[in-house]
Amino acid sequence: MKLSFSFIAALASLTSSTLANSLIENDLQALSQDSQWHHLLHYHQAGLFSPIESQIDDPNFFISPDGKTDPFAELQASIQAFKSEELSEQHFQCRFPARFNWIQTQFQTEIFPKPTCDKFTSWFNKIDANGLTLIFPAAYLNSPSSMFGHTFIRLDRASGSNSLLDYSVNFAANADPNDNELVFSYKGLTGGYPGVYSILPYYEKVKEYSFLESRDVWEYSLKLSQDEVDQFVRHIWEVRNSYLDYYFFSENCSYQILTILDAASPRFDFSKQFYLSTKPADTVRVIEQTKLIKQASFRPSTQSYMSHILSQTDKNLEDIALSLVSSPTPINTLLANLNSKQQAQALELAYHYNRYLRIRKKQNTSPQNKRAIALLSARSKLTEKEVFSIYPQPKYRDDQGHGSHRLEYTAGLDNENTFTQLGLRLAYHDKLDPLPGYMQGAKLELFNTTLRHTFHSDKTGPMKQIDSTRLQALHLIDIASFSPRNNFIAPTSWRIATGIKRPLSAPNELSPYLSAGAGLSYIFNSLQFYALLDGEFNLDNDIDKGYHLATGPHLGWLSQHETWSMSLEYAQLFDITGAKFKEQQASFGISKSLSSNWQIRANTRYAEYIDTSSDKNNYSHTSSISLMYYY
Repeated sequence: MKLSFSFIAALASLTSSTLANSLIENDLQALSQDSQWHHLLHYHQAGLFSPIESQIDDPNFFISPDGKTDPFAELQASIQAFKSEELSEQHFQCRFPARFNWIQTQFQTEIFPKPTCDKFTSWFNKIDANGLTLIFPAAYLNSPSSMFGHTFIRLDRASGSNSLLDYSVNFAANADPNDNELVFSYKGLTGGYPGVYSILPYYEKVKEYSFLESRDVWEYSLKLSQDEVDQFVRHIWEVRNSYLDYYFFSENCSYQILTILDAASPRFDFSKQFYLSTKPADTVRVIEQTKLIKQASFRPSTQSYMSHILSQTDKNLEDIALSLVSSPTPINTLLANLNSKQQAQALELAYHYNRYLRIRKKQNTSPQNKRAIALLSARSKLTEKEVFSIYPQPKYRDDQGHGSHRLEYTAGLDNENTFTQLGLRLAYHDKLDPLPGYMQGAKLELFNTTLRHTFHSDKTGPMKQIDSTRLQALHLIDIASFSPRNNFIAPTSWRIATGIKRPLSAPNELSPYLSAGAGLSYIFNSLQFYALLDGEFNLDNDIDKGYHLATGPHLGWLSQHETWSMSLEYAQLFDITGAKFKEQQASFGISKSLSSNWQIRANTRYAEYIDTSSDKNNYSHTSSISLMYYY
């Protein structure tokens, strides 16, 4: 919205006492409803019923006392503040350069003084940005705040040739380091932490994600004009010291990155598309839909690169590389029986493993550092340059996988009774879902609800059964990480799930449960095997003693591919205390992708258990076919 010349002329001569003139006030009211002014003030709606107000919770971000809830009052106060003749570094034009830049563009003549903002100008020139790149580290299941991944912005320097030396803009919860994971999760879900923007060298973020957390990183360069880049940088100056309440699933890192992009240009309105939840992959998809992504590049993690190297070596070379890192034997002695290329391969593998131990495993000791220098020195004396193939860019980006939400329609047979089932999952991925764009051997499901209608086959006699519709299960959280082990990297595979379900031994009871397990996983010829020790706790007044606690083995075989996947599992729970369930079951599932967001799958399960209603052994066989839609 551009203002009329007569309005501008009148405004230039106004004092704060005459600003209430009705004509001018009406024009300002209209201007205060401009979407770009709202973006600069972070006026958004988070949730279906929440009011539209600023999500900035720091009162210092506003000039008017009512600025958090009244954009008109904040516009009035900003114009008056920007007209101040107090030309110091504390001038409001120096504190809010993006806001001032936008207001000034609404006028066709200069009506504001020009303070010298040396601190801002020096900082702005140091950033030296001529482009923005969206950074997307992959999901990291070991951290509640990063289970879905993370996004932040790199400020690409006009004078730079090494992107690692550029600056980055990150939004994260300012968490108490003394809080444990349970407290951290609770506060993150309820807005118990202030979220803050930080500006750090990009190499520090690469070290954090690629090395410390072994997370692959996608980099998306964005198509922005220089004016939009400059306005983005100005806005970062405004919000860099402000705080916002942080919520894992809604007002999180990815959402707040969208809000500062929105503030950079009137052609952006990304944050409006996210009310209830914001997942990093979804935010990248929204940006991609606007054709804003110029190109994408991939930065593999230390762990991914080591796996790539290991695929090109044999067992003998791996053993020598391990010895090069841990053995006191001289390097030349260990390499004596290898040709020049094999020596180079062993030294490079050893160096990367040494680096993995120093950074990822925090074994940054003096002997390890000296060994790293010795390995590099030995490698530099060899003439071979490239002894391993370049890490290939993945065929699919993390944002090119199936949609984050899933609808399910299932038809099946449970013993002699047929059933149909509707399911809704709000997030995110299971091991039979389409693999492209997701981590192999990983599962992350939240709020997975199934509603079942059963057609009973036996409808005769005095105790005849009638058809029934009921909630079958509500899995609040179901997370599994089956990370394969090798001679160099030995992660623990684990799983945890909680919610309400109908146990096999008490199918008429909807019981709260908590299930968890830990163990090992290996890959042989693209087939993944895992073995865990599981434990499960059930709680229900209608089962014997009101609870059930059991533990036992959980074995699995998994084969995941681009268009199809297959899973075979066996689990047995030995009762420890409480009700006697004596459950054991074997299950098999296979899935086939019909398109990127449609899938068909078949499942079958055989189980043995104690029926608590009759205290007798019982057997169950269930088979089903499902159609999945991802959106």
